[in-house]
Amino acid sequence: MKKSLLLFVMIASVYSCNAITEKATQKADKENAYLSTFLNKPSVTLNQTFGKPTQTLAENNQTVYLYEIKGKFFDCQRKFTINDKNVVTGFVSTCWDWFLFFAKK
Repeated sequence: MKKSLLLFVMIASVYSCNAITEKATQKADKENAYLSTFLNKPSVTLNQTFGKPTQTLAENNQTVYLYEIKGKFFDCQRKFTINDKNVVTGFVSTCWDWFLFFAKK
């Protein structure tokens, strides 16, 4: 009886982790799709959408806008690279990375 219960709990745990990982992956994909809409647009659109960056950095002859988002359970960052013509050329978001990292363990 104990072995059957333990087996059931293990199977349920694996299924739950897979379901949570899948949901987090979907959220991360949605986040990336949303942020990619800012690519090749003027940097002013970032300011209009997200407000003033938390930090403005200079990296590899480009400007980086860093937006830090404080959450109840976690904090995340969105970094946008801006070229010398003030056009968004790239982004990195850590908003779902923390969850995917722990879900895969």
